[in-house]
Amino acid sequence: MILPLLPLSHAFLGFLSIAWGRSARATLICAFLFDAAAIGLYYAGSRWFGPVFVGGWKGPVGIALAFDPVSLAFLILGVLLELAVAVYVWREQRRPYFFMLLHALFAAAYALILAQDLFNIYVILELLTLTSFLLVAYDRRARQVWASLKYLLLASLGMSLFLLGAAIAYGYTGSFNLAEIRTGIAGSPDGPWIAACAALLVAGVAVKAGIFSFSLWLPAAHSTASTAISALLSGFVINMGVVVLIRLDSVFRLDLPLLVLGAVTGIAGAAYAIASLDVKRLLAFSTLSQIGYLLVGLSLSGGAALTGVLAYAIAHGSVKGLLFLAAGESSRAVGSTLIRDLIGGRRRIPTGVRFGLLVGILGIIGIPPLAVYVAKGAILASGKGGIDQAILIALGVGSAASFVKLIPLLRPWNRVRAPSRTGALWVLVLPVVLFAPLAVRLFPDIPSPTVWSGGFLWKGFATIGAGLLLGRFLLHRPLPLPQRIFRAEFGVLAILAGFLLIYLLLGGV
Repeated sequence: MILPLLPLSHAFLGFLSIAWGRSARATLICAFLFDAAAIGLYYAGSRWFGPVFVGGWKGPVGIALAFDPVSLAFLILGVLLELAVAVYVWREQRRPYFFMLLHALFAAAYALILAQDLFNIYVILELLTLTSFLLVAYDRRARQVWASLKYLLLASLGMSLFLLGAAIAYGYTGSFNLAEIRTGIAGSPDGPWIAACAALLVAGVAVKAGIFSFSLWLPAAHSTASTAISALLSGFVINMGVVVLIRLDSVFRLDLPLLVLGAVTGIAGAAYAIASLDVKRLLAFSTLSQIGYLLVGLSLSGGAALTGVLAYAIAHGSVKGLLFLAAGESSRAVGSTLIRDLIGGRRRIPTGVRFGLLVGILGIIGIPPLAVYVAKGAILASGKGGIDQAILIALGVGSAASFVKLIPLLRPWNRVRAPSRTGALWVLVLPVVLFAPLAVRLFPDIPSPTVWSGGFLWKGFATIGAGLLLGRFLLHRPLPLPQRIFRAEFGVLAILAGFLLIYLLLGGV
């Protein structure tokens, strides 16, 4: 059985990195090679058929793992960022403890991607919270420690809500297994417990999924962590909450809550990104905006919409990882993360890093034929028109407007030859540039003719143009956005208020 070996191999290599301290970084490369080979072999042999029960136990007590299109998409994203981070930290002087934490993070993430029951999802999310907390605070700077503590506090509240929801599901269905809970709901579709259970589960995982008002810890944690960890958190770890939401959406009817939460998250994230003066904080808020796009796509339901969401998760994760790594190298060359300082010192940014920024910025705003354009087109093509299409276009405009202030970094200037970690950038540049032909092979049902039609291309360029004009208009007009909402005490109230909103949207009384 290959599936359990994906998280177990990282657990073993984590212990090995402590015992084999001098060569701890080599364990990341070993892990990448094993993971890529295992995923390739399983994909070629199974074509994502059926769950696997660990230990031989079946039914309500068995630990079910599943390799399906959802698992495949997020495992591929994880392997890409795993290699990029391994190459990026290769020359850094890190203690073996750091590499052990990285292995623990990937072990938890891969186990979560494959998990099919609520209790194991809860346990894995707690492990993912702990390892993320330790990695954010790894360098022990005051801002990092406080950001990680706020993350731990709000995540603990979210997981308490999730555990209560899982207990309600078990009480009424006698199982934590998602398939059996779905069967129980089908047998009692009007049960008053369903709305409360779904609201608790969604509110709990929303804290991890980068949903605005639930994930108010995210901007501080993602912007203060070290460069490699920021890329990993924004490109991969935040998507673990999306994985759980996809699983829950297959059990409960979450269309309306996902649409509302996606619209609020996307618009608020874009607004705060536009107002940001620090490049890492801009990228962190942009992550919120892109998660909003994912949620709106997921609310559309249907196989075509899910295909677009999975393609978008890979595209956004790759682009955001690339942007964080390139921004980190730019900041290291200039000596500041402030956007005005980066623009003023752009002549010191190495040529390879500049190219990574170019691909990342063009990719995130959706320039054809780069990855995000293809994935956005797949989601738009699956829409039914009306409010969902208007929201998706508005989020595309906001995404383009967010990056207007970084465009001066792309202006041509003299070549700069300086030491940089461009190898890690190329790991992510290639899938961003080659995404279109790769996506057709990975997702055979992606609507390629529609995405490349004249109407879609025109709509894409019009959306980008409107976003650039909006960003240019707002460039010297700071938005009066409240900043106190990112305090820990407000975050607790926002999570509880968000739970009530979800409950009402699900038809709770």
